[in-house]
Amino acid sequence: MLAWPVIALAGPREPAQVAVEFLDKVRAGKLNLEPGGDTALTANTDATKRREITRRLERNAYDLGRGPLEVSRTKLDDNLAAVLVRKAGGFDPNRLRVFAVALVKHGETWLPAPVLASFENTGIGYAPGLRQRLDALQRWMLEEQASELGAIQQQATERMRQAIGRVLTPEDLRQLEPEAVARRFLDACAKQQLPAMLGLLGGLQAVLPEDWNTRLQAAEGAAADPLSVKCPWRLLVAPEVLRSVVKHTADDDGAAIVVGCLDPSGEPGNLARPRLELVDLGVSKSSDGLWRVEPPPGFFLTEAQASGGGVNPTADGADAASVLRLYPAALRQSIPLQPRASPQEAQQALEQALRAPTLEPLMAMLDLEGGKKSARLGCLRAAAGWGALHDPACVRHLQALGFFASDTVAAASYQYFSVREPDRLEVHVFFFEKTDAGWHLLCGLEPDAQADGNLLAAKIWAEGEPKRRSESWRASCLSASSHLAAPAPGQAPPEAESRALVGCWLAAIRAGNVGEALALTAWLDGETSPARLLRNVGYEVSGARKAKSAATILAVARGSTWTTVAVRANTDAMPGLPIYPVINTPSGLKILIEVDWFANSGRSREFLNSAAISHLRNQVAAPIADELHDLFTQQAAAIAR
Repeated sequence: MLAWPVIALAGPREPAQVAVEFLDKVRAGKLNLEPGGDTALTANTDATKRREITRRLERNAYDLGRGPLEVSRTKLDDNLAAVLVRKAGGFDPNRLRVFAVALVKHGETWLPAPVLASFENTGIGYAPGLRQRLDALQRWMLEEQASELGAIQQQATERMRQAIGRVLTPEDLRQLEPEAVARRFLDACAKQQLPAMLGLLGGLQAVLPEDWNTRLQAAEGAAADPLSVKCPWRLLVAPEVLRSVVKHTADDDGAAIVVGCLDPSGEPGNLARPRLELVDLGVSKSSDGLWRVEPPPGFFLTEAQASGGGVNPTADGADAASVLRLYPAALRQSIPLQPRASPQEAQQALEQALRAPTLEPLMAMLDLEGGKKSARLGCLRAAAGWGALHDPACVRHLQALGFFASDTVAAASYQYFSVREPDRLEVHVFFFEKTDAGWHLLCGLEPDAQADGNLLAAKIWAEGEPKRRSESWRASCLSASSHLAAPAPGQAPPEAESRALVGCWLAAIRAGNVGEALALTAWLDGETSPARLLRNVGYEVSGARKAKSAATILAVARGSTWTTVAVRANTDAMPGLPIYPVINTPSGLKILIEVDWFANSGRSREFLNSAAISHLRNQVAAPIADELHDLFTQQAAAIAR
């Protein structure tokens, strides 16, 4: 079996590697379906057929899922090829897939056909001899695809036991203490280690549990998609959930642990309120003497039961509230406090923790030794502050605003810039205190009503921050952008460097990296530019994140002072055609994103283009503005042709 990594090679790529890269792009929604792009799609394919192909590929993306891909067989016929690719990594026979990719060789380059198991829309012709070759390869793909799928489905259970045996043995499940079994299951879930999860759920028993198909499907789905799986599995597998064992009991017959799970994703419809929930995990012994983890019934609901409410999947009862109070102390045992030597160092550590991919670094700065209620509130507030910056539904950018410090207390204010609401000021303030160990975040994360002394002074300062920053916060957000007082005429950026700059811009907005995107921009006027620039950045990031495939650069045009780069952005049913103006600045080449021009036709777009040029004319000399306007119109006309 061949597993092809996606790497850059100096020489021609083999059909097998091309096939895997093609399927990877399909499931990631990053396939460039334009003629001359990632496939062999012929240029004379009409719009209706392209939409049909796009819909097929979207269905293929769902079937591809997240599992690793492995090439099983390749058949070559001169300039034609067929490759069979398995979706590996899972053990549920109903989810196993085999994909057939047809490829055509153009010169030294292999390109995949846009439709699986077919050479249609590749424009390779229909000569009698060629037709026979195409039919033979397509027949081979369909027959071998069905045969291989049947074979791997029959082998699924044995493959599963072999995979489990590499990480866990029956002897392990006889000798381990039952509490250790539960903790090992918790660790396997957190790391999405499917073989270990299945072994601890009963996958090594001589006779599998009666509900094994349900257990297998639930665990496999959770491990394959930890970022979007729903509760209760989300509480055990999502990387952003912070888990800690808060209670455990054990005897000769089994064990039970209660796991506190801090989920920063928030309550449904209210991301500002993270959830702190409990999950019970029991451990029992099978008839052949193997310990087996028993999650609550809610972990094994069918889709119909889950959508109808089903069974409460998490711990409940009169003592749930008292058990939740144990969470901060349990968390402190696994994440020790890491104070800093000065308030400035504490602020730097805070910013790094807020940008970190998990909650652990932030919790390592938070005092959890105060009252149980304050400590628990601090955990929830910290999760809310971190979660807002990592919300997959809305990109936010952390921007430092102000800093207050005394000898015992400090506070730092931040703007949470939202691309969805680019004109909104959203100030968050974090409080620090000094103890014998050093500076750390305040227990509870914010002062209570009885604050006095330095803490009261910091609280009063924090309450005044929104008003103080109401006019200046946008300028603070542009600290990474370059101010251009007056464009220097006659220094048009080179075409290659301009193309590279816009390529970096497209990658940054696609990734939702607002800070990186802002660093690639310049602005003209302190009064009008900041709002326009941030608004346009917000629109660009939102559009790029929604796009089903990455934008592509169409053309570059160089004038005397400006260079423009035309792009095809696949954001809607009708692609957007932005033209980015690139200008030389003392800080290097930058995009003047506040001047937003699109080559799309329509009255509203013509009005917006006119407004963009009017804004530019108010900031620069007329000849410089006229030149950019001419470049825009000429490039738009060239694209239309």
